[in-house]
Amino acid sequence: MRDILFCKKIKKTLLRIEEILNKNNKKIDIDYLLLDNMLEITFINNKKIIITSQMFLKQLWIATSSQGYHLLYKKKTWICIRSNQTIHKILKKEFLIQTNYLFKFNILNNI
Repeated sequence: MRDILFCKKIKKTLLRIEEILNKNNKKIDIDYLLLDNMLEITFINNKKIIITSQMFLKQLWIATSSQGYHLLYKKKTWICIRSNQTIHKILKKEFLIQTNYLFKFNILNNI
């Protein structure tokens, strides 16, 4: 994947996640900061999820309090290189752990 396309996919992904956070902001207390190619999400329990791009590797990384995920762009979405889970399943699981609230990340299935 070329650098320009990779950057577009990262930006689109982070903006869609931001959109999901904004839609659910009244139901769940979450703070987030979006800077360039990094999104830092802080939950009420002060735990964080950090989503960042790794340009050289052409990967999207997700860091949680329990583990890290390295994702490659395949089949119109981001897929973990170790577990083959899609980004929407990873974030759904990790957000449920932190909030006990079921977020819908389905719009990340077609980026």
